[in-house]
Parts: sequence; structure tokens; C-alpha cells
Amino acid sequence: MSEDPSSSQQKKKILLPVDVTPDHVLGLVEALNSLGGSIDSMYVGDAIFERVDILPKAIDVAEALGLIRSEQGNLTLTDLGKRVARSDPKSLKYLLKNAIARTEPLTELVTILKHRRKIGVEEFESIVEKYYPGRVEEAKKNLLIWGAFLNLFKMDEDDEEIHLI
Repeated sequence: MSEDPSSSQQKKKILLPVDVTPDHVLGLVEALNSLGGSIDSMYVGDAIFERVDILPKAIDVAEALGLIRSEQGNLTLTDLGKRVARSDPKSLKYLLKNAIARTEPLTELVTILKHRRKIGVEEFESIVEKYYPGRVEEAKKNLLIWGAFLNLFKMDEDDEEIHLI
């Protein structure tokens, strides 16, 4: 018996693109849900009106999070993707918070913060630099967006520390 394709996709880790926000991923999931849960990937850009440079990255992130699967040119919502599309904001964040283990550097940041509760902004920047050399400012902003959206971590008012939420 062959391995379930969704189980191998769920194990795949990716580097979170600096220009893909939670809105991009959720927009894709909600659009697929409104289109019946599946669409030929050739037509997905027309269906959801996403920028051509962002769409493939949003698909990769949604796939790494286990929200969609790509098979034979079709994008299909997984059971998790269907639950996310139908969930309220609190449940949505809980479901996605559990899925970030397949994304870097969110996984590393959360692991460190769970042990230490907070890190200095310099350490945060050094982690970001390791994953995004030369794109630290852009990546920092996006990671803080993801962290705040998922209620994982946030920067303090003085911009000196990142705190676990």
C-alpha cells in the first residue's frame, strides 16, 4: 500500500517567504472553500485575484501548513483546510498555531520563546538574519505579523524584546 500523499506533505518544512502574510494563505483557503474545495491550479490565480508573484508562495505555505494538497495539477483543501475555512477567529488561530511546526523560522522562534519566555531584539534579528540574509527588516516585519496573528509572540512597546504570548 502506498503512503498517503497528504501525510508526506504535512512533514515537509519550508522557509516562510518574507512576502507571504496570513491574509494570503487564508485568502487562498477561503477561496478554495467557496469554489467547492478544489480547483485546477492553472485557474487558481484568476479565481482568487492574487498577484502572480505571491500565489505560488502562498500555495507552498498553505501546503506546508497542511491546509491544501496539490495533486495532478489540482489544489484541494485538506480536512484541516476545511476546518480553517469554516472556523471562527479564535479556533482558526488555534488550528494554525498547531500547524506552524512545519515552517521556519517560526518553529525555531517559538521553541526558544517557550523555554525562555522572551528574547532580546538582537537575538531575534540574528535568527532572522540566519534564515533571510540581506532581507532582515522585511522578514522581521512579516514574522512579527505571523507571530501576533497566531498569538505566538510579539515585540514589546520599547522594541527591545520579543515576548511569548
